[in-house]
Amino acid sequence: MKRTGFTLIELMIVVAILSILTSGFFVAFPHLFKDMDMSQAMIEENRSLTLAYGKIRDCLKKCRRIANVADGHIVFDNDHVIAIEDFGQQLRVNGRLIKLQGRASISDIEYVSDTMFITRVAAGGQSLRILWKTGAADER
Repeated sequence: MKRTGFTLIELMIVVAILSILTSGFFVAFPHLFKDMDMSQAMIEENRSLTLAYGKIRDCLKKCRRIANVADGHIVFDNDHVIAIEDFGQQLRVNGRLIKLQGRASISDIEYVSDTMFITRVAAGGQSLRILWKTGAADER
């Protein structure tokens, strides 16, 4: 008698072995997706903060002195304004609104001198203080 296929017992053993092997993969999947979600959130936070930094830097290049600092607003000598809104979740630079993603926020504006101020930046569970200088501070 010539045999051309597998018996039912052989197929059941193969299915049992495959199910045992794949059960280990499904246990690891939730952790893999959780780490991926956290990484994606950090990327979005960093992207929005990079955009905000770029807009602030461009604004500061055109300014020479700080005219006024009050209630989360910085007014410069050329009437450019940087304003922190929505509890640090939004930043308005010369009328253009930038929405920060995730847990990223910019807050606590501290006046240092006529050409410098400090902001507190929070992202990814960490907090930093950044010193900003106007364009006049770059002159030698």
